[in-house]
Amino acid sequence: MPPLIVRPVESRKDMRSFLKMPQVIYANDPHWVPPLTAEVRTRLSPNKNPYFQHATAAYWIAQRGNQTVGRISAQVCDLTQQHQAPGTGHFGFFECENRQETADELFRTAADWLRQRDMTQMVGPFNLSINEEAGLLIDGFHRPPYIFMSHNPAYYQSLFESNGLSKEIDVYAYHLDITQPYPERITRVLKSAGRNTSIQLRNVDKQNLESELGLLLELFNESWSENWGHVPMTVAEVNELATLIRRLFSTDAVVLAEVDGECAGFIVVIPNLNELTADLNGRLFPVNWLKMLYRIKRAKCTSVRVPLMGISRKFQNTRTGAAIAFSMIDRCRNASVAKGAVHCEMSWILETNTAMRSILDASGSQLDKTYRLYSKSINSEPEAASQS
Repeated sequence: MPPLIVRPVESRKDMRSFLKMPQVIYANDPHWVPPLTAEVRTRLSPNKNPYFQHATAAYWIAQRGNQTVGRISAQVCDLTQQHQAPGTGHFGFFECENRQETADELFRTAADWLRQRDMTQMVGPFNLSINEEAGLLIDGFHRPPYIFMSHNPAYYQSLFESNGLSKEIDVYAYHLDITQPYPERITRVLKSAGRNTSIQLRNVDKQNLESELGLLLELFNESWSENWGHVPMTVAEVNELATLIRRLFSTDAVVLAEVDGECAGFIVVIPNLNELTADLNGRLFPVNWLKMLYRIKRAKCTSVRVPLMGISRKFQNTRTGAAIAFSMIDRCRNASVAKGAVHCEMSWILETNTAMRSILDASGSQLDKTYRLYSKSINSEPEAASQS
């Protein structure tokens, strides 16, 4: 067997190998949805992704002879140093053959890079940040991932834990058939919420989308500030979200809740575009972009995802806060069903977020997938690399 070599991504050819690596791992996985290669390439580019205004990253591929057998990234985010524990570095974009020595060498390489930048802990996987795909799927391999959610083989858990990575926290995806009636308890809550005339719901104003999303940014950063791993979104990242909404989604994807005229909650609901891209094999060119545009305009997604939801801290754990949450969920549910949606995924939810989990349990949602974030101390010098 040829020796294992892990080397940095330095050329266009290297980047092509990095981007194509998942095709090797998931060739026989019926639930894998190939990401759009052009979109991933843009996210990895320091010149195109606003994440790199406050972060730096490096990428590696593992090869045996002419065959690429693994990949990994490592990231240092300045905002993480400010808002989380200083010395916390991240890793992500992990893909690997089912060989422990290959995984060990990838993890060692990422840890070395982070240690050289004064990081003392390695946490992940993040692709690239906590506000993008986060966590390793450890339970719930029975259906394809929803849009902007990760997917991986079951054996990755063993590769992680055999390397010494340990659980940091779990995050959950809940699943719901939104065509079914609410439980009686929720019906009563919604009737009560409807009598609360101080709560007003509205879609964002598409004529002032940036300023509207600025309200979302302020509320998101405030309402999530005490959550595990939270890193504030920047203005540039919200502007990127505005561009994405204009290009791929309608403005009714974002609903704001106001209490006596003050912004008090928000929810984002997006079509599960993975339904529309699963057969494109990750390629937009030369003609798949036409299919994509047509499908976005004409095709109906039968599923939607709630990637973001927040309630102002002053209303959290109050009856008004619960009324805001259920009112927003109900509005989006009715709008999604009217467009042909049947299922909704709420993801991801921290295992420690008991208030939101109680709301989802009460609504009839089922815990469907579990993703795990791992961590490892990298204070000490690495052991000798595994022999391959």
